[in-house]
Amino acid sequence: MKKYLFFDIECANCYNNCAKLFSLGYVVTDEEFNIIREKEDVLINPRDRFDWYVAKKMMAYPREIFADKPPFSEFYDFFREMFEDPDTIVIGYAVTNDVHFLQDDCKRYGLEPYTYRFYDVQQIYARQPENNTAKNLEDSLLSWCGIEAENLHRSDEDAYNTMLILKAICAYHGKNITELLEMYPDCGGYTQGFQTDYAWKKPEGEGKKKRHRGGKKKKGNAEAAVETEAATPDTSNMMEAGSENAKLFVKYLASIAPKKTRKPPLLSGHTVTVSLGYQRYHFNEMLYLTQMIVNEGGRYTLATREADILFTYDCGEEGDQRLAAAEAMQAAGSEIEIHPIKVLFDTLETSEVKLSRKPKMDLSHLLEPQSVIEEPAAEEAPADDAFKDMSGESIPV
Repeated sequence: MKKYLFFDIECANCYNNCAKLFSLGYVVTDEEFNIIREKEDVLINPRDRFDWYVAKKMMAYPREIFADKPPFSEFYDFFREMFEDPDTIVIGYAVTNDVHFLQDDCKRYGLEPYTYRFYDVQQIYARQPENNTAKNLEDSLLSWCGIEAENLHRSDEDAYNTMLILKAICAYHGKNITELLEMYPDCGGYTQGFQTDYAWKKPEGEGKKKRHRGGKKKKGNAEAAVETEAATPDTSNMMEAGSENAKLFVKYLASIAPKKTRKPPLLSGHTVTVSLGYQRYHFNEMLYLTQMIVNEGGRYTLATREADILFTYDCGEEGDQRLAAAEAMQAAGSEIEIHPIKVLFDTLETSEVKLSRKPKMDLSHLLEPQSVIEEPAAEEAPADDAFKDMSGESIPV
């Protein structure tokens, strides 16, 4: 009988590009979603310190309890029995992160990584004809199941919610798990040793100019119309180098001031930036995002070299030049932290979907008479990496 292992991992930190697990949650079902093994959260002593953000926002348990828990090495055989069971298919949400986290802790303790086949529910939902615009687990759960996620960042709950999303997608197609996974072979992968192969390619329309970046795709049956829509993003929400939006954004950053908040600021003293893959295609969202950052005591910069935190976003085929710059800074000894952009959204208590629904911000106070916008003074010009990728060029750090 086929079994399906839904799992999720939380890490204390990923310093030096190495994850240190503190929990692995799972639930096991058959192909009809009947639970074979009840959900469980296995708590692990990470034998390392907790990252500041993890400690403040991602702890479902008191940190003190982990000191008395066994390290990952003592759970190695228990996990191996589950992951390498020949009748078991492994399933996760944005699962490649968790696949690599497991490899990291195996490497840390000198253990052979597990060998198993896996599928990614995030990749599956992205290929659905509807409810496919959410990015994180919480938004997907709300879109597909109408459920507000509780106990966020508790691994067993996230594993269970991943199962619920896939169950809803199966019901939509009238399929069981086995039949649905057969529909999406390109959403699977295989890992052995420290090598991981991913079968998936980008969903239709997610080339260099992704459909979700340019607004909703118009309905129509003509193939030519579909291709035209997919290739033509909404430029009004883009910030290309030299564009009016880019110039407005520079002015907005110079004028932004914190608004009163009711809680201690979580980004106090931090200078942050985000991947160009998000900044470039989300002008209106960036206006709100930078205001929220300032409200939390932080500062947004257009220059990677000035940041002490980079929040990364999937830049697709364009590549993430800011990530490359940040990694070069780390290699040179700079203490810049790198986190996925979801961490920033969680800190600011928002999400990609919520930001995309914000009304267009009124920037009339920044416009010059007759809507003429002057070029920034030379000494105030943004850094070279402010609004463009520099593939093939040297990366400023």
